[in-house]
Amino acid sequence: MTLVIGFLIGCAFGAILYLGGASSYRRILGTLLLKDMWIIKLMMTAMGVGTLGIYLLDLGNLANLSIKPAYIWGVVAGGAIFGIGWALSGYCPGTCVVGSSEGKTDAIFTLVGALVGAFLFALAYPVLEETVLAPANLGSISLESVLGVQGIWIAAPFSALLIFLAFFVLKDRYE
Repeated sequence: MTLVIGFLIGCAFGAILYLGGASSYRRILGTLLLKDMWIIKLMMTAMGVGTLGIYLLDLGNLANLSIKPAYIWGVVAGGAIFGIGWALSGYCPGTCVVGSSEGKTDAIFTLVGALVGAFLFALAYPVLEETVLAPANLGSISLESVLGVQGIWIAAPFSALLIFLAFFVLKDRYE
């Protein structure tokens, strides 16, 4: 049942990305050039609602938050690969799936490249973890643990700030 619920949530997320224009080359290029804020506003709204929702679910014991270890070099390398891949292909992992489902050839090639890259990373992970990742492991740190406050007190203002920025500060287009 968990897989079915996850699949349905994924389909809903994909539909929102599609309807929001997140698989449109013009929208993505406008976003990367910081001229079209639509996708940024869409993602800020999703992060604001999602962050607050997850922490509320956790408060009601309907979710179990598990903070993963902070591997500094993994974050740096992953961020660089993500950014370069997005700049070259015009797709991030979610939007390349949406574009592939629309039959866009460039999105299909991006998705295949992402899957091959994930497979190669899985093969290399044991060696990478021992030699590169483990030495820069900061453990499971979070703002919650650093500040010593319950996560909802960080999530609520963060969510409010993101939604405020998305709806009241960012303009749809910059020329």
